[in-house]
Parts: sequence; C-alpha cells; structure tokens
Amino acid sequence: YTELSDRMVLDWAERSGVLRKGGYKARTSNDKPEKGFGIRELDDDSVHRLLLSVASLHPRNFVVAEVKGNLLQAERGELLARFPGSCFRRVGHVIVGEPTTDFKKRTGQLVLQHKQELSDAAFKAKKAEEKRKKLQEKRQKQLERAKKKAEKERKKKLEAARKAKEEAEKKKKAEAEAKKKKDGKEEKKDEEKEE
Repeated sequence: YTELSDRMVLDWAERSGVLRKGGYKARTSNDKPEKGFGIRELDDDSVHRLLLSVASLHPRNFVVAEVKGNLLQAERGELLARFPGSCFRRVGHVIVGEPTTDFKKRTGQLVLQHKQELSDAAFKAKKAEEKRKKLQEKRQKQLERAKKKAEKERKKKLEAARKAKEEAEKKKKAEAEAKKKKDGKEEKKDEEKEE
C-alpha cells in the first residue's frame, strides 16, 4: 500500500533532500504536521492535493491516514468521492481505544529516554558551569596571589631603598663628622704652630 498523508509528504520531502526550517524531527502534530519549507507549493498543500488527484487515476492500494479527516463524516465523504467505486474498494476503519501493552511499553521507553536525555543535558550544563566557576575562582586567587606578591616585592624594594638612603645619610654624616674632626685637629695644630 501507499500512504497518502501530510506525514508522507513530509517524509518524501526529507528523502528528496528538501531543507526544512527546524529540521524534520520537530513536529507539533503527527496527523497534520506543519510544513515550514519556505516553498509555496509544499507549504500550501498543493502537492498533497495533486497527489490525491493523481492517486484516483491509478488503481493501487492507498491508505489515507488522517485522523481528523477520517473521523468527520463530511470530510470522509469528500475524500471517498475522489476514488471511484469501480476501481477501488473503499474501506474506512476508525481505530480508537486502549492502546496495546507493547505500544504503552514503547511509548514509556521513549518518554523515559527523552527525560533521561534532558536530565543528562542539564547535568552536563551544570557540571560545565561548576567547572567554569572553579576556573574563574582559581584565576581570581592566582591574580590575588600575584598582586600580594607584587605588593610585597614593592614594599621590600621601598624598604631596601629607605635603608640604603639611611645608610648613605649615616655614611655621609660620619664622613662629615670625620672631616670636621680632622679639620678641627688641623686647626688645633695650626693654632699650636702659631703660638
């Protein structure tokens, strides 16, 4: 059989390599998924209508799987009128009820997998944020250490310069006093010589 539905138009477009905004995984509805190709003929259902017109000319096995379209009598009658009874056996099945346990199990697995992927992504993001904060704190500590070290070195240099200056002043003073004493002794000698 060949399925004629918006889902299949989407699938054919994907297999044909037509690009779609948001990718092919994003769907708001499985019955009537939004198109979003940016191509007028695909977006306004012209292709879907053309497929239905051409399908009525080729006697093949077709399945028109549209939930809303098949549930409403007016839309179902309009769709059946497209396929002549001489070429097609027109059968309508509406399957509604409690899903099978396999379906429930598979759906549960998919939901759990999706939740796990979201949880993993959130966990990775949290870990990356913590790592970034740790690195930032480490850099901050290194900067503070470097700043303290530079301040300590600056103080050490200032202290060394101050001590060197004091030593130079003491030395100068000592030399001046020594010179004074020497000059004083020479004056005494000169005075003694004069007397």
